[in-house]
Amino acid sequence: MVTEQIADEETSELRYEVRLLIRHPNIDPDRITETLGSTPHLSAMAGGVRKAPNGVILAGHHKFSVWSYCFDVEGNRLFFSDIGKMIDRLEPHKAFLAEIVDGGGSIELAVNLPGDINIGDSLSWRDLARLSALQIDLGIEVFPDYNS
Repeated sequence: MVTEQIADEETSELRYEVRLLIRHPNIDPDRITETLGSTPHLSAMAGGVRKAPNGVILAGHHKFSVWSYCFDVEGNRLFFSDIGKMIDRLEPHKAFLAEIVDGGGSIELAVNLPGDINIGDSLSWRDLARLSALQIDLGIEVFPDYNS
């Protein structure tokens, strides 16, 4: 019983975000949404008006198209398990992802970690190979002010 309580206390602070980010010279972000079947948290078309997250219009236009989907996870230490789940979701779209990269785009799966807790994981060589086969980069970012 004490072990369970300690485990609950240890995992209650664990949190991270997984983000899929696609950049491309001119792809319509709606096409990415339709193909992947996920609603983006951020998307913009190359040449479109730039806006801050609060909606304020910024100077200039987007130089490239961008599409980003993310989700938050709490209570889990093994963040690469969620990367594996994202790979599972992306593998059926291998030809589309290759089209993005071959057209001058980039695809990144990233784990955004808070800087105020100890958290770590290892990505298996099998999942590294699966990312490589999909031409997806892996990113890890630490945000010291994660909840600010």
